[in-house]
Amino acid sequence: MKNLEVFTALILAAAVLVSCTPEIVSPAQTDTGVVTGAVTTAETENDTVPSDVEKLTDPVDDSKTAEGDFTVTPGEGAGEVTVSGNVYTITKAGEYTCSGSLPDGQVIVSASDDDEVTLILNNAAINCTTGAPILFENAGEATVKSAKETYNTVTDSRASDAKKDSDSDDNYDAAIYAKCDLKLSGKGTLIVNSSYDNGIKSKDDLKIKNVTLKVTSPGTALKGNDAVKIESGDLILTSTGSDCIKTSNSDISSKNNQKGTVSITGGHVDIYSACDGISAAYNVEIAEADEDCVVNIFTSSYAELSDAGAVSGEIYLIVSKGTYSESNDYYAYFYNDGGTQGEWRKCEYETMIRSGRTASYYGLLVKVPASYNNVLFSVVKAGTTPDGENGTASSGGEKVNTSMNGYLITDISSGVITGDWVQLTTDGGGNSEKTTFSSKGIKAANDIIIVGGTVAVYSKDDGLHANSGNKLESGAVSTGNVTLSGGTLSVTAADDGIHADGTLKIDGGYINVIKSHEGLEANVVEINGGKTYVYGEDDGVNACKGTKSTLINITGGYLEVTTPSGDTDGIDANGSITMSGGVVIVKSGASMGGMAGSIDVDGKITMTGGTVVALGGVCEVPEDGGVNTYVSSGTSFAAGDYTVSDKAGNTIVEFSLPSQYSSFWIASDKIELNGSYKILSGEKTVLEWTQTSSLMGYSGGGFGGGGFGPGGGGPGRR
Repeated sequence: MKNLEVFTALILAAAVLVSCTPEIVSPAQTDTGVVTGAVTTAETENDTVPSDVEKLTDPVDDSKTAEGDFTVTPGEGAGEVTVSGNVYTITKAGEYTCSGSLPDGQVIVSASDDDEVTLILNNAAINCTTGAPILFENAGEATVKSAKETYNTVTDSRASDAKKDSDSDDNYDAAIYAKCDLKLSGKGTLIVNSSYDNGIKSKDDLKIKNVTLKVTSPGTALKGNDAVKIESGDLILTSTGSDCIKTSNSDISSKNNQKGTVSITGGHVDIYSACDGISAAYNVEIAEADEDCVVNIFTSSYAELSDAGAVSGEIYLIVSKGTYSESNDYYAYFYNDGGTQGEWRKCEYETMIRSGRTASYYGLLVKVPASYNNVLFSVVKAGTTPDGENGTASSGGEKVNTSMNGYLITDISSGVITGDWVQLTTDGGGNSEKTTFSSKGIKAANDIIIVGGTVAVYSKDDGLHANSGNKLESGAVSTGNVTLSGGTLSVTAADDGIHADGTLKIDGGYINVIKSHEGLEANVVEINGGKTYVYGEDDGVNACKGTKSTLINITGGYLEVTTPSGDTDGIDANGSITMSGGVVIVKSGASMGGMAGSIDVDGKITMTGGTVVALGGVCEVPEDGGVNTYVSSGTSFAAGDYTVSDKAGNTIVEFSLPSQYSSFWIASDKIELNGSYKILSGEKTVLEWTQTSSLMGYSGGGFGGGGFGPGGGGPGRR
């Protein structure tokens, strides 16, 4: 998440607007309201996923329901199993085979810290209405193995409101819960359903290999506090009210390993999520290993969730640096009038918030459950579960203000929290189609790295988003980089296609941003290889801020950018652009010249190599003579295919246009002084010229040409 800026009647600080920097906004308002929103499932034309997306077939098969009495059979060298009612308890290392139907009971592992315990599911059906159906309460390492060609189900049937009355440290909030490293394996099928909270959760590492797995839950489908690693298998993962795959710990292990990474190296993974598809406390890494790796992510309405609605939005609890303490935890208590039991939710650190030029506040994020109208905030000692009476400070309860998404704490004294509602917005950017809560495809608190595989993202927020400036539990500060070096990535997003708070680096692979508000957005953009296609409703590529004067650097690869008509830029750098190789094609519908256009820079364009073809309003062109440039404002280009060639018929570059354009410039190391060149549309010559100087047809200051890009367009931001 980007740093935020705060403007309120309570904080009288001037703010400096920087392009693409979000801000908190307007004075605190007095309106209050009731939470009535929910995760929408309305299927609109814009939210329809193409039918050719390769999805897994649902493995659920009711004809394979387990039958017979439930048994837990110890393997050779394993210990005895204690049975008390419908609770089966294992206390020693070894393999234990579970078969048959357990309508309402548990399998509990309570072994020694060094014991490795494996549960082999052999046509087993385990259901529980009072606790986690499979619980590794203590062990050195836990494995749940689905035997080959077997069909197994684990169902957590606890009522969803039961957790409101439970101690969160002891309620084991998943259908399969492990307080140690947990591995799921085997070549059978495992169906996990929860009506309570999470699907599968490990307080340490969660690893998955080979198994055919379907998980459906209102909470996180797969959660490993320290890591989630998917090596192979066919996985269908659904969260109807939260993030789908999640890590939460960004500390360093005793073996000096960084925690908090979600990694996928194989298998086929389909993710359907009400909120973020993947949310990592550190990195997200996708790298094809020994077999094909396919990852499909659908968030919010793209997920088409039948029972979505557990989240109506998000609130930032905003705490000043002087008030915030790492020895405290911060909670929100959501409730309704009438004295019924409410729900505690922890406010998790998400980002720093600016007041003016400096980051002066901590932003703690909490998701708002749609079923409650009121909220109060409470501070408790770190590691303490709030019960309404053990807080060191609390606010008075009040209506959730649906017109605001931040609550600013102005004072904590004598056990009382005082504050007011504020609004977090961006500086005029963003897309109204995006959700009011985070529903990003892939979100990382640090970096996103994709080096292989086939990844498709359909998101009602950013497609990919990497945060910078956040203090990790390891003590380091997150960098917010996105690195793409292989594989195939396609993104359909309501907001940014790919967003990096730090540097977006493309070294290879095939990237296609099919739909976005801004296609590629980062402080610094580096393109060294690969093939990248971008469609942005506002800017196609935006390098928005940073300390480097060069914000976009292109050394190789192929980049094609398209934007619609209106106040749009194909490429926008709030700094300079350098290029030494590669091919760039820009098709911008802007006709405003100096205000917007094909390529817009605050600094200058320096080219020593490569080829650029830019259609649309002309803002800036290379002027230092590194390569030769030709500009035309009077040539009409209809929709169709074009070839630029020299006098000998050698092709310099080819491009296709979706509609009509009438402003054009080309710069290339293949254009020589006194050389003759032409642009052909089929056999027809559209334009020809002789390059008599390094820069022809441009007088500086920019000019418009009335170009029209595909589709409509409206005012945007630079």
